[in-house]
Parts: sequence; C-alpha cells; structure tokens
Amino acid sequence: MLSPKKTAAIHAKRKELSFRDGLENFGTPILMTYLPLLLLALLLSGNFEAIYLAALLFSIAATALAIIAVSGLFTLMLSATTSFFGGKAEIGRLYYMVSLAAAPTFVFTIVINIAVLLLKSIMQNLSFPLGAGVFQLAGDLVAFSMLIYGFYLLTVSIGALFKFGWKKALVSWLVPAIILLAAGAFLSLTVLLGVLRFLFKTL
Repeated sequence: MLSPKKTAAIHAKRKELSFRDGLENFGTPILMTYLPLLLLALLLSGNFEAIYLAALLFSIAATALAIIAVSGLFTLMLSATTSFFGGKAEIGRLYYMVSLAAAPTFVFTIVINIAVLLLKSIMQNLSFPLGAGVFQLAGDLVAFSMLIYGFYLLTVSIGALFKFGWKKALVSWLVPAIILLAAGAFLSLTVLLGVLRFLFKTL
C-alpha cells in the first residue's frame, strides 16, 4: 500500500498467479480482521446466546460468499473491458491483481470500523453522545478516503498488468463497476417495491 506502483509492477511479472492466490489474498486478511470485529460487537452487546453466535457464523459465511461472487463477476467483466482495449491476461492473474488492490482496502476499512466501535462505546459509557458522533464522522471520512485510495490501487494494478496508461486503466474498471452498481441498485429497488406491494395488500 505504501509503494503501490513498485508492488504492482513486481506482482504483474509473476506468471504463476492463479484464482486461488486471489482468494487467499481476499480471504485470509479479511477474516483475520472481520471475525474479531464481530466478536467485539458481541462482547460489547453482552449477547452470547446460541442465536447470536449462529448469526455471527452466518454473517461470516455470507460475507465470504458475497466477496467471492462479486469479485469474481467484477473480474469477468473487467476481463471483457481490458480485452476491448487490447489487454491480454489469464483470468486468474487478473483476479489476483484485483485482490492485490481490494484486500488491503477492505482490511484497513474494517480496522477503522473496529476503532470507531470501541471509541463510540467509550463515549456512550461516559454519557457523551456528541463525542460518539464526532468519532463516527471521523471514521466515515477516513473510510471514504480509503475507498478512494483503493480505486487508485486498482487503477495502478490494472495498468501494471496490461501496460495501460492511467486513463485506460481507470475506464477499464470503471465501466464494470458502474454496471454492477446499477444492477445492485435495480435489484434493491425491485425487492423494496415487492415488499411495499406485499405490505399494501396485507394492510
């Protein structure tokens, strides 16, 4: 993360990279930070009943599956856009380079969430809601900044793998990202409208 161009250039030259390597990049550091965050939430809430532990395990499994599904779909779409621009690389190597940019961003964001959760809990115990709000705002700003930096890392990774300039690398991932966001928004809206129709019929 501190020297992204150098790191991306080194990894882009590796020929043995595979989809499995990308999964390890995503899974290992994320679970190492995400799991403590959920356990911390349980500790702070004081709920240790079986239903909460089951919810914890379900949340971890759902998050892992969502990461695999979304990152895999994004990589397939990214492969199509980079091919359009003349880029050629095995899908496994491309997935690895995507994970190289995304995984540290996820981890840092989760660490920020852990810190904010602790600080908010302290402020609330001290009956100081304004302090909790300030820490939440600061955490949101840092997380947003990290997201923007993650986009930069992704642009650098794609540019290193395909020898693209920054504009071509940016457009390569921006197109599939917009499509996925639009599809997610459409799906969410469809579900919401379905729920509203159901409620109107039952009331």
